[in-house]
Amino acid sequence: MPDFPKTAFILGAGLGTRLRPLTEHCPKPLLPLGGKPMVERAIAQLYAAGTRRFLINTHHCPEAWTQAFPTGRWQDAEIQFVHEPVLLETGGGLANITQFLGADDAHLVVWNGDILAGVNLAEAYAHHTTNGAEATLVVREKGPNANVRITDDGFVTDLRDRLGKTDPSYQYTGICFVTRAFAAGVPPASVSLVEHFLTRVQATPGSVQGYLDTSTHWHDLGTVEEYQQVKAEIEKPVRGAIATADAAKLFGYTLTAGEAPLKGGSGRRFHRVAKPDGSTAMLCIYDDARPENLGYGRLGHTLFAAGIHVPQVLAEDTDAGVLVMEDLGDTDLWSLSQQPTFPWPAVASALEQVAHLHRLGAEAVQTAGVPLMEPFGDKLYAWERQYFTDNVLAGRKPDRDLQNEMATLAKELNARPPVLVHRDFQSQNLLVRDGQTYLIDFQGARLGCAFYDYASLAFDPYLTCKDMDLWRIEIEDHAREVADWKGSLDEFSHLLHIAATQRLLQACGAYAFLGRKQGRADFLAHLPQGLRNLTIAASLCGKRRIARLAEELAGATAVSR
Repeated sequence: MPDFPKTAFILGAGLGTRLRPLTEHCPKPLLPLGGKPMVERAIAQLYAAGTRRFLINTHHCPEAWTQAFPTGRWQDAEIQFVHEPVLLETGGGLANITQFLGADDAHLVVWNGDILAGVNLAEAYAHHTTNGAEATLVVREKGPNANVRITDDGFVTDLRDRLGKTDPSYQYTGICFVTRAFAAGVPPASVSLVEHFLTRVQATPGSVQGYLDTSTHWHDLGTVEEYQQVKAEIEKPVRGAIATADAAKLFGYTLTAGEAPLKGGSGRRFHRVAKPDGSTAMLCIYDDARPENLGYGRLGHTLFAAGIHVPQVLAEDTDAGVLVMEDLGDTDLWSLSQQPTFPWPAVASALEQVAHLHRLGAEAVQTAGVPLMEPFGDKLYAWERQYFTDNVLAGRKPDRDLQNEMATLAKELNARPPVLVHRDFQSQNLLVRDGQTYLIDFQGARLGCAFYDYASLAFDPYLTCKDMDLWRIEIEDHAREVADWKGSLDEFSHLLHIAATQRLLQACGAYAFLGRKQGRADFLAHLPQGLRNLTIAASLCGKRRIARLAEELAGATAVSR
């Protein structure tokens, strides 16, 4: 910002009486936030805007300032302390530092050293210079002392209700821009800067103006309690940023196979860890890449308590983003499907467990007060179809008849009673131990149609074993049995293929997105099989236009490979 004021005056001489005993031996602006003096936050913001010289007045514990900035520098910016043996207050402090201003200091930023703010400095300064004000006060609509009166045209008419004006009132943030002439005009004996503002408001109406700060962040730390609260919030760990070894140590574990994760994605990474007695567990470190990551622990506790086969949650630190779960081994349904014999017992167990989820899950999470993701409905189904259009068709717009055929999928699925669905019920999210199948990666669970889960497994593109078409019939039969279906076989089959068509639109969209836009060739390799499965599912439920499109795309994808 080339023309931003090169000099800033930071008010640092206050006694900090409201924050005693914390300020008995430390000036308030030097109280630590995030391991650094709070005033550094203001310095950093001003530096980023273009300031390269900081004048800071001192009075209480002046030696603390030189200890905090022993080189008199902050990066390549100069810091100059102006000590006040007798406290001059804000007005006298500004008058006192004018002796250090240079010829190029046409404008000056004044910032109370104990203020935290998210103000857009560039915009505020542009407002100040464009409107030709002597002083521009940065104000907010609300605050504990909203007593700056400003007209609709932005002119300050009163402060602290001293002049009896009735214009709208605002909170002064403790930040302002002033001209050098304004600063030079402050009487040396002035106690409060407010007094000079009032003098100029009366002498030259319009000379003092206001800029409305609409940012979400502003604090005037006036009490010990408020300081401690803000400090705790600022110093809260960044979720997922913890080192892997440190995450394991939080609960007495050590890594068994180094720092490299066993698997990961969607803001999560997994590691196997062990305790001194040899017992192992799975460590998950997660961030905020997806909101559902934070809910996995609570949801896991609830489903486990309901008797559904999921890994037991052993410990969690939600601030750090660390979750420790029961170690169920590495054998998943997909790996078993690579063997010569189809793993029917594991598949059957998986269907039985997801049926338990459908029957028990919704009531369990409601009783426990566990928040879920947005339920399936027109909006989410439409998003899944658009995901396919954007990433598989890559800009090719479906004609109206094809769009209408896709839209009918949601209509039929929405007509079914909602249950708690896994949403990503496929072979790599099903672990098998001692002949029993366990559900994992269920953080996306939500209310929806049970057929969405059954179809996800029946038409799983990862399952490419011999005679899969025949095994798909077995999956359908067992799904109908565990669902305790009372309708006709034809209706169940139709709804299964409707759900499979919808699900495969989403899955193929994901393969194309991850492969083409995220550089994940391993996902792109599954797209041809996904399209072939989509062709089958759409044909079996009478969605012929979708089936023809999928068949065409599958052929083109196979040729390109």
